[in-house]
Amino acid sequence: MKIQLTFLGIITSICFSIISCTPGNALTIDEAAMNEPAEPRMTLIGTPLREPAWSPEVKARLEKDLLIAEAVMKVAPEREDSYIWLGRRLGYLTRWSEAIEVFTQGLETFPDSYKLLRFRGRHLARYREFDRAITDYKRAAELIEDKQDSYEPDGIINARHQYLGSYRSNMHYYLGQTSWAVGDYQATQQGMERSSREPLVQHADRLVATTYWRYLALRKLGRHDEARALIRKVPQNLELVENFTYYKGVLFLQGTYTKEELMSEADSIIKFAISMDHHFRGEQETAEMMWQEIIEGSAQGFWPAESELLATRKETP
Repeated sequence: MKIQLTFLGIITSICFSIISCTPGNALTIDEAAMNEPAEPRMTLIGTPLREPAWSPEVKARLEKDLLIAEAVMKVAPEREDSYIWLGRRLGYLTRWSEAIEVFTQGLETFPDSYKLLRFRGRHLARYREFDRAITDYKRAAELIEDKQDSYEPDGIINARHQYLGSYRSNMHYYLGQTSWAVGDYQATQQGMERSSREPLVQHADRLVATTYWRYLALRKLGRHDEARALIRKVPQNLELVENFTYYKGVLFLQGTYTKEELMSEADSIIKFAISMDHHFRGEQETAEMMWQEIIEGSAQGFWPAESELLATRKETP
């Protein structure tokens, strides 16, 4: 108990020291740059990105987590994890450019960190810097290929407090997902297929998410029979931890649910599955209307729908 109290006191003191730091205690990260207002960002179709409508309790928790990450960076700037968590905590608050800067500075000290590359890639994708994100993911995948895989800790824990993703599986998953944004559907299929084979993620949540994207990519590639055979393999009544809407999207694409049964509760993932079904059926006007609705309805947009709508607009004379 004495040790626990001492540790708590140290962390508390560190957190309060952030408020009154002096130049002699400057962070490795450029604090002045981090306090500058970020330039406004847009979706691929030019609509503004917005801060999510957090509850006051959630916003307060995210900001407290960031204070702790800043405090840890103060006392341990030589540690890889300090950059990882400071960047991730900024990202949870949608401060993408600051997060990317933190990961970039971390990579100056740890140039072969597949973890920093993985997280910078994710935030670059959220910032709509897709080519740079793909470069980071590919490099990260190369670096981890001959290393022991491990579970990737979540910054926002699910209801079971259970880690579901591993570093290697997530790198291939997000490489595949980001490749959709540049129209490389073959890379989407390959990334998802590789992610699904990783030994640490043999569970239902990974199955439904990777099958969702594999199906859509195969359909885009014209491999329709293969796509239908793949999605029919997903069982009914799976027990999930968190990917519930991916599962409903898969069940819709199977034909288990109808559009009318799902639309009242549909999020972006479900709506995108429905919109792509319209697209594959040749009902392009309905698909485009839904893509626009998905993008405008989400504070942070939804770049798979953005890329589809942007490609359609480029094709229209």
